[in-house]
Amino acid sequence: MDILIPYKTNINKRNHIMDFMKAIFAMCVVLVHFPLPGTVGMVFTTLGICGVIFFFLVSGYNSYNKDDEVASKNILKRTKRILIITIIVLLIYFLYTMLESIIYGYFNEFLNNFKNPWLFPRIFLLGDFSFIRADAMWYMVALIYSYLILFVLHKAKIIKYAYYAIPVLLLFRIWVETYVNTYDTDWHYSSLFLASGLPIMLLGNYIACKKESFLKSSIILNIIIFVVSAVFMFITVEKRVFYYNVAQPFKILFSLELFLIALKLPNYKIPLLSNYGRYCSMYLYLFHLLIGALIYGFISLGSLEDYLLPFIVLIISIGISILIYYIKTLIYNKLKRKQAS
Repeated sequence: MDILIPYKTNINKRNHIMDFMKAIFAMCVVLVHFPLPGTVGMVFTTLGICGVIFFFLVSGYNSYNKDDEVASKNILKRTKRILIITIIVLLIYFLYTMLESIIYGYFNEFLNNFKNPWLFPRIFLLGDFSFIRADAMWYMVALIYSYLILFVLHKAKIIKYAYYAIPVLLLFRIWVETYVNTYDTDWHYSSLFLASGLPIMLLGNYIACKKESFLKSSIILNIIIFVVSAVFMFITVEKRVFYYNVAQPFKILFSLELFLIALKLPNYKIPLLSNYGRYCSMYLYLFHLLIGALIYGFISLGSLEDYLLPFIVLIISIGISILIYYIKTLIYNKLKRKQAS
């Protein structure tokens, strides 16, 4: 079988399996914020959390270039794009929440959020946008900070020295996540970029740097570690070890091995989902909370609500994300034709 032989791939070549996984994980993230009940809900929630780790790995991997000047230039360009997207999306959430507070008569309570002295430190350090229903936007803040760190490391040509910090950063992430999940404290503390994005993105960058070594390793070993880590991950999510929630190392290992498997099988394309993951998964992530707020505010299904509404949110969010992509493409093509003429 061809999956048993050493792999040759181009870092710049489109990886269809990664696009497929981005689609699947983005859908799972929706079911993190609008969970199903019972064990099924736990499975999707856990996969959604692993999906965020996977996204950070992909971002870190794609930010690498052996030419530090090219890498820093590309990272800066990507950071600016993400910052613009983040500002636009946050403005949409802000306007929606403000309008909702006016309609339902709690506008004063909405304004009181801005009197909290910790509001802006939490926004800029933790990406805490819960006051405008945009909890998922912590990821964009962590992504921006992590990109800026990678930009500095590449610009200063010290990225290879920074790789030695990966074990320490991963241990810090594991410690923060273990503490938060064990003691059920404010989850936003784990969204700090030093504990969320940077360790994983730096790891993804390192994998890109050493890609030939990783590609030569056995995919069978990757699959075995992936399966074992999945088993321990789901066990430790449900069962604590000496009181502690120790699932985080297995979530990282699960996501890492899946990433390495995808890296070795770039040409295995699942057309619909691979294309969706490439073009639309970001919009699904960015807007599903807003769509969910609207749906939960207007639809009631009685005893079936917990089972059906999450899927309704998911399906409508997928449709809206595709619509956003097509509208953006139409606008882009129109502007391009106008410039050409």
